[in-house]
Amino acid sequence: MRPQVKETSFQAWQEVKTTTLGEKQRAVYDALKSAKRPVTGREIAQFLNLDGAWKRLPELERRGLVMRSGTRRC
Repeated sequence: MRPQVKETSFQAWQEVKTTTLGEKQRAVYDALKSAKRPVTGREIAQFLNLDGAWKRLPELERRGLVMRSGTRRC
């Protein structure tokens, strides 16, 4: 929880984190936001027709924009 952080400050920080994304990171992030269910890196790559899309997931995770929801076979 963020008990001492104002909501407007948190929203501003989220915006800063997403505006500094690279082109491929942005594409993967947008695909994840539009997904109706948890998806794998392979599914994202197929959806975007982008080789190596799975490589962007740890980068987005370190920024706090996405999180792992578990393990699933492709």
